[in-house]
Amino acid sequence: MQPAPAAPRVVVRGEAVAEVLPDAADLTVTVEVRDRRRDTALTRLAERQQSLTDLLEAARGDLAGVATDTVAVYPEAGDGSRVSGHVAVTTTRVRMADVAAAGELAVAVATLPDTALHGPHWRVSRGHPVHQQVRGEAVADAVARARAYAAALGCRLTGLVEVRDVDTHGGGPARFALAESSPRLDLQPAPQEVHGQVEATFTMSVPDQEVFTR
Repeated sequence: MQPAPAAPRVVVRGEAVAEVLPDAADLTVTVEVRDRRRDTALTRLAERQQSLTDLLEAARGDLAGVATDTVAVYPEAGDGSRVSGHVAVTTTRVRMADVAAAGELAVAVATLPDTALHGPHWRVSRGHPVHQQVRGEAVADAVARARAYAAALGCRLTGLVEVRDVDTHGGGPARFALAESSPRLDLQPAPQEVHGQVEATFTMSVPDQEVFTR
């Protein structure tokens, strides 16, 4: 007795996109000092970094986290191969808990000497409900696509084999850089696109043979 033939399958990808205002933002702060003496450069870097730490401590109610990403100290070559001085650098990543406070903090950070600011980098946090929304819409899209393919073959869907999460992600960050201090910086967070994708495999009934003879 021969086994029954496997049920036909249809594999589709469901997609969805939603646009929402960001609920998170990051600032990247780089402190960089130069001096002919290595120990002096390190001392000045420590002083500048402490000023940044004090400022962030005063604003801690608006922050979700602060992390030092990099620390670097290296010689700087002058004419020829001789060392003309030393450079000391730290990079600090600041995660904002309150997006509305990003502008005020950016201005405050930009007033610090030997400091470069990049950001805010707008984000949609992983806990935002929009991620669940686009996942559900992506599944619905996958079902609709599978039904359309099945109907085109004279079939109907009979079961689900697998649903695979491809990814959900927010759009790229929006950035600005402050070169000098400003008494006020009114920021308008850019809406972010959040995408959801799933791959789904369904079984379906045997196709209508007339479809292939038309």
